Amino acid sequence: MSENDKNRLLRIRKRMKKRMPSWKRENYFRLKRIQTSWRAPKGIDSKMRHKLKGKRKSPNMGYRKPKAVRGLHPSGKEVVRVENLNELEAINTESQVAQLGAAVGSRKRLNMINYAEENEIYIINPQIKRTDFGLDDEFDLDEDIAEDDFDDLALVDDEELAVEDADE
Repeated sequence: MSENDKNRLLRIRKRMKKRMPSWKRENYFRLKRIQTSWRAPKGIDSKMRHKLKGKRKSPNMGYRKPKAVRGLHPSGKEVVRVENLNELEAINTESQVAQLGAAVGSRKRLNMINYAEENEIYIINPQIKRTDFGLDDEFDLDEDIAEDDFDDLALVDDEELAVEDADE
């Protein structure tokens, strides 16, 4: 498929997405315990299952996107899930983008992000989960607060505490 055809189909997919209804569960607004997430209506008297006029739409084949661009990133590239550095090295930058796995830890994630920046690989979800990662003992108790300073930190002396206990 040529690049022009792919771009045309991506534009069609974007236009179709705007017109697609939001799929919500039948009667989700009636009861608080019913979530909005889609579930197929199964009741024998369900108006939505019978597709009556004025009721919510149900997902069906007519809402599918063009087959050639189904599952692609909006940029038109294939999304590849990556779990380690070896898988990241195998990515073709012209036709693929990387998506880091959810179970990848902060240290490995940071190494993969750095490698991707050097090799111009686009990562969809580059965020690091823990913001404090990478701080190598910046706050050391021995250096920042000397033991002599602990006397100044005491707010209430033992004698004052004993006087208060006696008053009660």
